[in-house]
Amino acid sequence: MKKFLLNIFAFGVCLLIADKGLVFLRKISPQLEVDKRLEMIVTGKIQSDILIFGSSRGARSVIASQITDSLGRSCYNLSYPGSDITFHEYLLQATLEQKNNKKPTTAILVVDDGDELKTTPALKFRYDRMFPLVDYKMIRDELVRRNKKKMFFADILIAHQLNRSNLMLRKKKFTKRDSITREGSMLIWKQKKTFNYTYKSEPYIYSKQGELLWKLKAFNGFVKLCKKNNIELIVAIPPNYRAATDGFKERMEEQLNGFGTVFEFDPTIKEYKDDNYFFDNSHLLKRGAHIFTAELSGILKDIKKVR
Repeated sequence: MKKFLLNIFAFGVCLLIADKGLVFLRKISPQLEVDKRLEMIVTGKIQSDILIFGSSRGARSVIASQITDSLGRSCYNLSYPGSDITFHEYLLQATLEQKNNKKPTTAILVVDDGDELKTTPALKFRYDRMFPLVDYKMIRDELVRRNKKKMFFADILIAHQLNRSNLMLRKKKFTKRDSITREGSMLIWKQKKTFNYTYKSEPYIYSKQGELLWKLKAFNGFVKLCKKNNIELIVAIPPNYRAATDGFKERMEEQLNGFGTVFEFDPTIKEYKDDNYFFDNSHLLKRGAHIFTAELSGILKDIKKVR
């Protein structure tokens, strides 16, 4: 029995030693990432007055450098394609929690017309952006909080902290579509080959039916973070290659409950009905993003004048 226990103990020691050897994988993973924006948040390198949050519509439709040039205020884009409001809320919260980050004076939340609070398979919490950064305790703690890792094992076993992505020891590269500008925007220059050129002038009618409680909670959480930290909030609705959803802007205003501003693109601008300004039916090309960003900059200027 004593020999058996000694063997078990020796096996456990060997296992722990081998586990500690995995620290190499944990440390090298962040270095292999090409999108450094989340790591910038975690390491306290966000130093902009204006931060942009959103999915691909925020990444593609808003040119952060153009806002900086127009307003003379530093602007950075933290929009991630495929992300939903739960991830946007997390990014803002993480930015504020890391004390070395500059607290923004303005947050621009770019929302998905009609889909922001509903089930959309293409939009989710971007855990895949977090797994490569498990070398940072702040990330590990958040994964535990969201039940992606177990607290006890996450504290003692490096193997439990890792994900399949940590085993891919190749330097990531930008694709032509997902290259990131110095200010965080992800602009597109060339139109999608399968673009549908039919402009739908009949608007969809927005309904609260199908809204998800957890998305409503995250949206309200984002608003509360802005309000608590005295951050000016702009909820921006960029154009699709179709008429705007009737009633969606009003629903966003209802959710803001008097705090912040909802800005919807100007439907009279002729370029928003011109397919030459769109990548596909939901995203602007750079030339279209330039027009929408100019609109957004004008709203920010007007708000500043009023104040």
